[in-house]
Amino acid sequence: MPTVSCPSCGRPLEADDAHRDWTVRCPHCATEFVPAAAEPGAFARGARPESGRPPNPDRDAWERAQALYLAHGPGTWLEVSGWLGGLLLVLTGALRAWLGAWQVNNGLGGPDEGEGNIAVGVLSGLLAVPYAAVMVVGGRKLRALTGRGWVTLASAAGIGSFLLSCCVCVCAFFPVGFGIWALVTLNNPVVRRQFDRDPDDVAP
Repeated sequence: MPTVSCPSCGRPLEADDAHRDWTVRCPHCATEFVPAAAEPGAFARGARPESGRPPNPDRDAWERAQALYLAHGPGTWLEVSGWLGGLLLVLTGALRAWLGAWQVNNGLGGPDEGEGNIAVGVLSGLLAVPYAAVMVVGGRKLRALTGRGWVTLASAAGIGSFLLSCCVCVCAFFPVGFGIWALVTLNNPVVRRQFDRDPDDVAP
């Protein structure tokens, strides 16, 4: 069966002779094209063209708009999770520390329990700033399609939020889904190509 190159991502695709005049959709990048008007596949299956894709302003503008649309949701929720998560960590940390101090001063629950609450409260407060900063910056970077490292770190922080359940109870599980959503979006071919164009991700 003859092959043609997708005009967008350059991947080789099999094209049945009976469908060469049909409008088809590339399964890799979702670009629609007519196989009869596309160039024959000039490289092995799965390989990428060495010279890259030919410039196409219309396609590039569409891809950027699509990538911005895909990244808006997870980027926004990562940032919201950062702000709310940081606030909850501070509030619950202050409450646990106050409760621990009250227990120690009144001899309730034993000294170990009171000191434990104080330690958990202090730890919660210390985690609030870096956690919120990573999530907020990562979410904004994802919406701007820049800073792959920040987005990856924020996604990991979101997924690992369940570890904070000892500080903020069940609320810590909500960012897990947003972290997974952001990571899946980051690996979407259309979104990934926008990050590949980010000069901050280019090694010196």
